[in-house]
Amino acid sequence: MKAKFIQRVLTAALTASLVAAPCLGVFASESDPKAPGSDQKETGSAEESMSAATVEEEVVQIVNQIVAANNSGGGSVSSVAQIPVTSSVAGVKSTVKGVYLATSVNGTAITTSVANIASGYGLKAGETPSARIYNMSVKKSPLAAAAIDNAAAAMGATVGPYVNVELGKLSGGKFSLLPSEGAPITLKFGIPRAFAQSGKTFAVICVRPGGAVSVLQDTDDNPDTVTFDTTGGQGAYAIVKY
Repeated sequence: MKAKFIQRVLTAALTASLVAAPCLGVFASESDPKAPGSDQKETGSAEESMSAATVEEEVVQIVNQIVAANNSGGGSVSSVAQIPVTSSVAGVKSTVKGVYLATSVNGTAITTSVANIASGYGLKAGETPSARIYNMSVKKSPLAAAAIDNAAAAMGATVGPYVNVELGKLSGGKFSLLPSEGAPITLKFGIPRAFAQSGKTFAVICVRPGGAVSVLQDTDDNPDTVTFDTTGGQGAYAIVKY
């Protein structure tokens, strides 16, 4: 069934299509051409494959356009199959599905269990945690970058890669942000080799919409990663060392 195939493609790419902003609806619902009341006749497999391929191409194009608008480079995909729904850091796989397109760090992972996030944020039946993590462009987010840089300078730290993180939920196929005042959610970033340095202390600086700045300390002993507690919602993050 063409409609069923399209539905699978759209479901796989739905969260990716929402990278740009919360609650941004990209895809219109597809109707089944063989649903009751339809006078459209069943088409052959060649036409079905062509239509499915067209849908996939459109999905990939939309994803890359949206990511390019927020990215500082990297993270583009050439097929639906390349849209990552999970990520891992140092062998630890993220517990939350979503879109993981941050290439500025060496992997990203959420380690808090889905059940604990759901409980901590009062998610209802049919609602599931979801994440969108991608590179942050300093040129396109100058205020967030400036806030991070000022906080780093105050503590004598050097700023590394910037990352946009949106921690939310999916409900009925729609993404919305979790509240920023919710329960702790643990994230792990892989430190890029170019930024790693022995003898340094690593942390993460987070800037929230409105300008609130926080320094999140590394809670692990692995020199290749930085693990920190944050909360739901949207934030600009950067790894720093001092």
